[in-house]
Amino acid sequence: MGPAEGRLHLRDGGVDWKVLEDETIVLDLRGSRYFSINATGTLLWPLLAEGATRAQLVAAVTGRWEISAADAGRDVDAFCAELEAAGLLER
Repeated sequence: MGPAEGRLHLRDGGVDWKVLEDETIVLDLRGSRYFSINATGTLLWPLLAEGATRAQLVAAVTGRWEISAADAGRDVDAFCAELEAAGLLER
């Protein structure tokens, strides 16, 4: 199974978050950093908390908004890359 097919999940421990309407507020307790995540990220965040594949994340985005799978895939990849760079996402 390649990296794009594996499960993605949020880092265990040291992350607290709360959904406020269509925004998620995240506090990285280890790094003392605060993040505000938009509506697309708010849709994906709980899926990542449970562990999801890229395909599941793309399906969630295309199921919510009228967007092509290719565009949704680019958005999912960019969001996951940002989370991974911040140390919040594990593969």
